[in-house]
Amino acid sequence: MFGLFGFIVLVALVLWVRTLQVDQRRMAEEIALLRRDLNQLGNNAPDETDADAGAAKGDASLPPEEISVEDQAADTGDGGEPDNEADTSDAADEPIVEPVAARAAALAADTSVSSVAGSRKSVDLEGLIGGRWSALLGGLAIALGVLFLARYSIEAGLLGPRARTAMGALMSVGLFAAGEVMRRRDRRDALPMLMTADIPGILTGAAAIGAFGTLYAAYALYGFIGPAIAFVGLTVVGIASLLLSAVHGPKLAAIGLVGAYAAPLLVSSDTPDPVAFGLHILVVTAAVMGVARIRGWLWLAIGGIVGSTLLTPLLLTIGTDVAGVMLGVLLLLLFGVHLGSLVVGVSDRPKPLADRPALWIAFAATLEIVLIAVVAAWTGGAHFPVLAAIPVLAAVLMAAAGTWPALSLVAPVSAALVVLTQISLRVDFPILTGMTTGIDLRDGMIAPDIAGFARDGLLLAVPSFALAVWFGLRAAPMAPKMAGRLALAATIIGVLAMTAFYLVVAPFETHVATGLAALALAAVIVALTEIFTRARPDDWSAPAPAWLAVGAVALTGLAIGILLTRQWMPLGFAVTVAGACMVCRVRPVPALGWLSVVLALLATSGLLFNAPFAADQIGITPIFNKLILITGVPAVLLIWGGIALRAAGGRRPGELVIAFGLSLLALFVALELRHLLAGGDILGAPFGLIDMATQSIAALGFSIGLQLAARRGNADVFGFASLVAGAIGIVAMALGLVLAFNPFLAGDPVGEGHVFNLLLPGYLVTGLLAVLTAYMSPPTRPRWYRYGYGGVGAVLLFIYATLMTRHGFQGGDVRFFRATSDAEIWSYSVVWLAMGGGVLALGLMLKSVPLRAASAAIILLTVAKVFLIDMSALTGVLRAFSFIGLGGSLLVIGRFYQRILQRTGNRPA
Repeated sequence: MFGLFGFIVLVALVLWVRTLQVDQRRMAEEIALLRRDLNQLGNNAPDETDADAGAAKGDASLPPEEISVEDQAADTGDGGEPDNEADTSDAADEPIVEPVAARAAALAADTSVSSVAGSRKSVDLEGLIGGRWSALLGGLAIALGVLFLARYSIEAGLLGPRARTAMGALMSVGLFAAGEVMRRRDRRDALPMLMTADIPGILTGAAAIGAFGTLYAAYALYGFIGPAIAFVGLTVVGIASLLLSAVHGPKLAAIGLVGAYAAPLLVSSDTPDPVAFGLHILVVTAAVMGVARIRGWLWLAIGGIVGSTLLTPLLLTIGTDVAGVMLGVLLLLLFGVHLGSLVVGVSDRPKPLADRPALWIAFAATLEIVLIAVVAAWTGGAHFPVLAAIPVLAAVLMAAAGTWPALSLVAPVSAALVVLTQISLRVDFPILTGMTTGIDLRDGMIAPDIAGFARDGLLLAVPSFALAVWFGLRAAPMAPKMAGRLALAATIIGVLAMTAFYLVVAPFETHVATGLAALALAAVIVALTEIFTRARPDDWSAPAPAWLAVGAVALTGLAIGILLTRQWMPLGFAVTVAGACMVCRVRPVPALGWLSVVLALLATSGLLFNAPFAADQIGITPIFNKLILITGVPAVLLIWGGIALRAAGGRRPGELVIAFGLSLLALFVALELRHLLAGGDILGAPFGLIDMATQSIAALGFSIGLQLAARRGNADVFGFASLVAGAIGIVAMALGLVLAFNPFLAGDPVGEGHVFNLLLPGYLVTGLLAVLTAYMSPPTRPRWYRYGYGGVGAVLLFIYATLMTRHGFQGGDVRFFRATSDAEIWSYSVVWLAMGGGVLALGLMLKSVPLRAASAAIILLTVAKVFLIDMSALTGVLRAFSFIGLGGSLLVIGRFYQRILQRTGNRPA
């Protein structure tokens, strides 16, 4: 404990020295300003009329004091009336004397200024050493001498504990008296402020330190006094130091600040009194803030805010109902102290109301009170003192925010206090590692007494909500910023309080009563939006209607989520997004656009996580089924809302909403196609080649459509979406059509039709669309996009030609493990050569290097097949025809290339 006291004394000394440095800097600045003013007066002195008149009469050699006295006498009439005729005659008879005297006076003034400037450095050094350092060293020497004397008396056994305590008390009283006597004498003698601020303040500060040490030693070391007397004594010394600092300067204020707030930490008791402790904090804070207000010391006000913030939560450690009541009362009274010292008389209350700059120091003081109240609510649980004090505190804060425009930032903070307190009423479910599940957490959130929770929630929210609305309506016509902050507070309370209530009553479940309550509250906020809009009908940038519109949209989305099932919830969110985007066109508020993004994300994630749907949920009718309402309409609403939001100036949030809408549109097309092919049973029917082909065709069409939209519009989201769809489509076709659902590998039948079978949509249509997508892509598309689609399209067309050849010999079963005739093997070579030649001709006609490269790959594959497979597998005339056909084809291709090279002037070597 004694070490703690020494640490506190050390902190006080550090603050003391710091205040000396601040005081020194301030005094130096004031002296520099005075010298500058004197120099300017000296330079302007020769231009004065009286000085010119005195110089004309030969009085230029008089000292400045005599001149000023004579001038004052002439001004007040004590020196007789001036003789205007004599002055005129003198000026007429001696026209040369006046300019000469004026130049002499100016020369004397310049000499005086230069001498003052030359000696300024020596005067500053002299004042620093003689006036300030000597006083500081003298005070330090006295303090050390007293400590050495006390140590010697203890070591030598000259004085007993009572005598030491008495001597310390007498010495403290003597230093207090000496400081006060010197202060009054310095004032009577009109000594410079620099001297007055040093020695009397140092003596009084030493007296305060001595009084703190004496009381603490009497309590902690010798046990002469009890904790109650020690606590009161330390408090009185601290408050006295603070009050005396108003006349002795900031050094004593620093000592009093540390000592007064540290007094409860130095005194311990088995039965702490919460009332006495709370009154101590209140009285000390009031003294600190009062002195800071009188002297204009910002650092002292910050110290008072920090000190009260650190001490007030200690009331929670007492743990009695009296301590809870005292905490609530103390928070209210502390806010009153901060309000009176930082706001009243500093910021006005204009009539009519008008916006004012925020008082950040007052906002910080209020914020610390709110933080303490939140800590009390979350640690005190549902104790009656907490529930009784916080609604009153929140209402008082809201009223203050609505009374002083400079304090309007407090309104959202008060709303946060209401919401956090309401949430704290139900945070008591246990979490056991490895045992607690999501169902347990959900059930733990449900309040056992829903009616009681609703009562407490209304008690918390309704008064502050009503005050925010009422004061906001008062401020709306002439103070839009103030009204906007109050409207934001009302929005926070309405939306978050309703959300907290839902999570406690029926978390993540459909609840009709709560949903209807949310809709009713949304309607109330819509009406308030209209009223606030009419207050400033021509101001489209007023924040109050915008914040209320955001709250109405959020409450509508919450109501939809509460009322509807998971199946219909995305539609509700999409409708809310479209409405929010349309509101944003009228009231362009950035927060409204990003709220639309959040709601669009909820709609999209709800559909993606719940799809696909069962047949009884969507029906079996092809195309015209409930999928249109569940997925199609939300997709269209999101795209439409995103376009409107982007047109209103919200480019980034608008494009994000469009992106979510495009993803839902792709999901809608995929589900409809799956529903059509599966006969309505999306979940039960097996997924095969036709499904994969259909989804690939949809993805390709979607990518082509996005490319066209990107060309015609200036929205970057379409181009980015086409890239995403392209990447997904390339991977899906490569894995699905080429590998997973390939009938040659999987063995699934493709149908007996010679032309119209599953190979037609599975490979021919998809291959052509993939090549078309690559061909339509502009040069600005990434290379992987164009080459990926082109390569996958070429592979799909090659597979189609090969499997159709096999289908001609094998029928609908084209799987690998079947006997292959020589004619079928030879036919592959013919088909591949024809395909390679056709691709080459098309590449030459279109002057496409990728097509010519593809033809070269097909021809090389054919050559490899003929030499590796046909030579060993074919017999008889087919083997000969295979090589003859290959050779003839290669000669034709070579001759064709020679003609092309001759035409272009590039002859082969």
